[in-house]
Amino acid sequence: MGAGWTQSWKEEWKVGKLYLFPSRPEVLLQPRWNIPPSVWLVYRSCMLVNIVSWCVYTALIFNTPKFLIFLSHISYILLGLYYLVALLNLAWAFIHVRLFCRERARDVTMGDSEESFRTLPLPAPLAFGLSLQWFLHAVVGSFSLCVSFLYWILSYPSSQHVLTAFNINLHLINSVQTILDVLLSFTPVHLYHYLYALLAAALYVAFVVIYWLAGCTNLSGRPYIYSILDFGGRPLVAALVTLAVCLLGLPALHFFLWNLQLLRERMVGGSRGSRMALSKWVWWWVRVGGCPVTELVFSLDPGSSVFEILHKETVEEIP
Repeated sequence: MGAGWTQSWKEEWKVGKLYLFPSRPEVLLQPRWNIPPSVWLVYRSCMLVNIVSWCVYTALIFNTPKFLIFLSHISYILLGLYYLVALLNLAWAFIHVRLFCRERARDVTMGDSEESFRTLPLPAPLAFGLSLQWFLHAVVGSFSLCVSFLYWILSYPSSQHVLTAFNINLHLINSVQTILDVLLSFTPVHLYHYLYALLAAALYVAFVVIYWLAGCTNLSGRPYIYSILDFGGRPLVAALVTLAVCLLGLPALHFFLWNLQLLRERMVGGSRGSRMALSKWVWWWVRVGGCPVTELVFSLDPGSSVFEILHKETVEEIP
């Protein structure tokens, strides 16, 4: 494991790892395990419905748009946006593959070769949607863990909030959903993608400063959003907390998610895990597309992509 971890670490510093579009787009759509397509679609849908329900509930109990100033609520909404984009991309890909397979099956019955099943053009809008999905995955993963860490380590011990289903869902279940998604999905986690989380954090800090300079207040009428980010009363503490979270907390949590991904791959590489791992050609062509081309499916190169990439100069190579 040590040699494998070291090799993965070295691979992470290639410039291509910074890009938000992989050489095999299907990794952003399919599960890592042999989960039936219908079950995977239902899982994505349930995650989205759960988050939307809690967002609606949050808006009702606060009864003011000011609840949107808090990082915990923003990160939860971003998590919902991630599941929405992921679900739309998955549904689009399913329909695209299904229609493609029907068209090719009709061509095969008319005498064309089954080799035509090898190529599936990826629509440009879907490619953009996948890039947006990966960006959100990189941001909400670190943000969700950061919210949980700051709440249970700093906020809860000092304020002793009443433990309600709302608090547990917003500050604990969010991280559980993030970890579950990393373990179940095939989405890669790259160390360079911490920069996207850092960018999002910088935007939030800029919002906090502008909010304070504009004389706005929090729900209690105080001239700040969080007491530890009181740039007017304790600017040094606010600056140090900001730097600590952005330069220490976020990279550490992103590093944790990267190692969690390596653990997932190690589980897949085991003798028991390999039996439960996903065979992508069977999953896409047979189970999603309904293609009766089993012999061709098993002869395809496992390292090639299900989708044809039109612009290959800006894609990230996945070994």
